[in-house]
Amino acid sequence: MMRSMYSGVSGLRAHQLKMDIIGNNIANVNTVGFKGQRVTFQEVYSQTIKGASSPQEGKGGTNAHQVGLGISLSSIDTFHIRGAVQRTDNITDLAVNGDGFFMISDSSDYLSRSYTRAGNFSLDDDGNLVASNGYKVLGYMVDQNTGVLKSSLEGIKISKATADDAKATSYSTFEGNLDNAIARATTMPTTPFTAQNLTATPAVPKDTLNLGDNKYWETTYQYTDGLGGQHNLKYTFVRGLDGAGVPIAGAAGDTQWAVFIQDLDTGRFFNDSGDSDAPVTTIGAAAIPIKFGADGKIDSTSLKGIKLEIQGKNGSDKFNVDVDFSQLTQFASDSNASITKSDGYAQGFLDTFSIGQTGEVNAVFTNGQNKVIGRIALAVFKNPAGLEKTAENMYQLTPNSGDAIVGLPGDGSMGSLNPGTLEMSNVDISREFTEMISTQRGFQANSRIITASDEMLQELVNLKR
Repeated sequence: MMRSMYSGVSGLRAHQLKMDIIGNNIANVNTVGFKGQRVTFQEVYSQTIKGASSPQEGKGGTNAHQVGLGISLSSIDTFHIRGAVQRTDNITDLAVNGDGFFMISDSSDYLSRSYTRAGNFSLDDDGNLVASNGYKVLGYMVDQNTGVLKSSLEGIKISKATADDAKATSYSTFEGNLDNAIARATTMPTTPFTAQNLTATPAVPKDTLNLGDNKYWETTYQYTDGLGGQHNLKYTFVRGLDGAGVPIAGAAGDTQWAVFIQDLDTGRFFNDSGDSDAPVTTIGAAAIPIKFGADGKIDSTSLKGIKLEIQGKNGSDKFNVDVDFSQLTQFASDSNASITKSDGYAQGFLDTFSIGQTGEVNAVFTNGQNKVIGRIALAVFKNPAGLEKTAENMYQLTPNSGDAIVGLPGDGSMGSLNPGTLEMSNVDISREFTEMISTQRGFQANSRIITASDEMLQELVNLKR
């Protein structure tokens, strides 16, 4: 008779534990990245009153007589099913679209790691990408010297103090048209070329190009040296001149042009080898020929490009720039030839950033450059249900979860990221309420076992009266 009471007590304890889990699930119905749990039960050891017997001659066999001793906890399982996605449009909010956990750490060596699905991140005062509890989000930062991702995990840092060093221009490409209806040159340009000495006092005047009444097309472009200094160069295109700056008679002059390239900072003209270090002393040395074919495109036998050697200033080294004219055309439309592609830029600092689906942190700098400065990493597990919940939406490793398999979003089994969104709790309210009803009834029924057993004991005691 006492066995029934203890069975009832075990039932009360088990259903109370299940109600605790249900209560926690419902309490976290709006917790970011929360994973709901369930409780399963199993019967405890059964007491055997009489063992089973086998058939003997004319008598059949009998089954064992056993009395169960109640209920015990079988498991508490965590459902690692992806929750719904909530759009926030916050650039540091991230959700994992598939398998994977964010790795976060509160240690300086990043070896003490926790794992979370809650991607409600923000930036701290130092530019560290951190979880709501201050743990740093781990990933791979770009090596500033090599421009490639480092091989070791560290905290992702997106600081406004991040600088993008200046880069000297190495190439520039002309595109556009030179109007074939522009009047051909009739006179040879002149210029008071001088043996310049810019450090003299007073400085020798800069060279100027006198085109007289000749028509021309002119465009300027700003190049950058290795320290970010700006160098202004002017390109002057004159139709009908040869490589010596002399007007060409006859039909040959219709498709022949000469370009004069001048460094506006020093006043020096470049010669046809691209050198401005040695002063140009004749107009012929400054005229660089360009020839077009009957199809309006650069003649394949004509000069298509030139390498300019631009002198540095304010402590910068001189630098070479490949100038490509091969994309120019000569059609009967307005001239619009200009440099459309180049790679030099001044120093800049981080202005804004965005995080891509594959974890790249794309930084936009004040110099107009857009570069990847880091990449957020993810971890997957052979048995994610084996992870142990700690606190603040975090998990830690257990012997049954397996070691973390670290990778990048979108690679292999890793899920991609949904920037500007958060993963919501995967708790199903309707399921929890249904479980709550059945748990309540189970608790109530077990309490009736104890009440009924008590009444039977009372009847037994009353036999003495």
